Amino acid sequence: MKMRLNLKLSLLYMIIILISTLAFQKDAIGATIYLNDIDSSLSPPAGKFRWLDGADQLYRVSYRDNYDYRQAIVEVTYNDAGNTLHGTLHAFNLKPNFSYQLKLAGFPGSTDNEHVGLAGRWWQEEWNGTAWGNGQNLNSKGDGSSPNPNDTIYFSRRDTPDPSSPTGLKYRYTGYLVFDYFSTDETGAVTLNFNTDSSYHVLWKTTQWGRTVSDGPLKTVTFDADLSHAYDDTGGDDYPSQTVSIFGEWERLPVGGVFLQYGAYDATLTITEESFHGSGGWPYAGNWAAAMDADIIFTLCPNLPVRIEGAPPEYFVTLQAAHDATRGDSTIQSLSDIFDEDLVINSDNSLSLKGGYTCDYSTHSGATVINGSVIISNGTVTLENFILK
Repeated sequence: MKMRLNLKLSLLYMIIILISTLAFQKDAIGATIYLNDIDSSLSPPAGKFRWLDGADQLYRVSYRDNYDYRQAIVEVTYNDAGNTLHGTLHAFNLKPNFSYQLKLAGFPGSTDNEHVGLAGRWWQEEWNGTAWGNGQNLNSKGDGSSPNPNDTIYFSRRDTPDPSSPTGLKYRYTGYLVFDYFSTDETGAVTLNFNTDSSYHVLWKTTQWGRTVSDGPLKTVTFDADLSHAYDDTGGDDYPSQTVSIFGEWERLPVGGVFLQYGAYDATLTITEESFHGSGGWPYAGNWAAAMDADIIFTLCPNLPVRIEGAPPEYFVTLQAAHDATRGDSTIQSLSDIFDEDLVINSDNSLSLKGGYTCDYSTHSGATVINGSVIISNGTVTLENFILK
């Protein structure tokens, strides 16, 4: 998409560019995927699903008998090029008052699978002569530094030969990264802004385990099961108000400072039920069942997401920082990324803002998204390949 706007304004006037003014396409914001049910609709499902909410309250029989993840809608909008994978998850009709992990998983044998595992964890399977089996997590995270003891085991076994296996190797590894988590409301809905900058081991409730300064942020929800259709209801006040606080136990440190390596990724984005180590007791406590997933393709770039064109170019983290650093007539280029900012343009010069670039700024792969407003108070401005949300 190419959009031009030439404005010559005096300092006495201010124009706020709104979505209706520029007719930006709301349905074209970033890349979008929809997650699908993995196996909860099968009879019987492969996963051991949880039927207790975050406060260990049991869902009613008819809900347990009839609900599966085909009834949920999970939309994920994300940047397909940038320094990190980030975006927004919108979910409807997941299990109510319930906690989930958000994770990225690679495909065994690929380079990006190894990159995911080196930022997160390893699932190891062994060829038994006829099939892959003995699946288990490598479970020694060490002191949080990388490479950790799990990585050492992975590298020592990764290339062990077995001519009888489909890959010619004795072990098969899936790298996965739990990078965020969330709890739903009484209707099973949630909106989560996420960024792949952390690596978690598992989730805990504060009633189970004490959070340390090294762990992930505390996320607290207060809910009333009487407001949900998923519980037994006599018509009165059957359930007390509950407050549940959860956090992610660190896998690698520091939280907020663990990043995937640069490169192209073809992976799976998954939401997994958090069973809280069997909180609430069997047979309804679950066992970290994978709920929904979808393939996700993106590229992580070594260059910062904005630059002022020149020889050499100057790189910046935000559009506003690049604007503020311009001297004279300038061209500002940005990756096909998502920026949560309000851009104020008040230069006396002519500015050209060009979005949607690939990692090396050589070609266009889409558009740059601004989650905010663009305010122009002075100068001549041209915008190309931008979407205003």
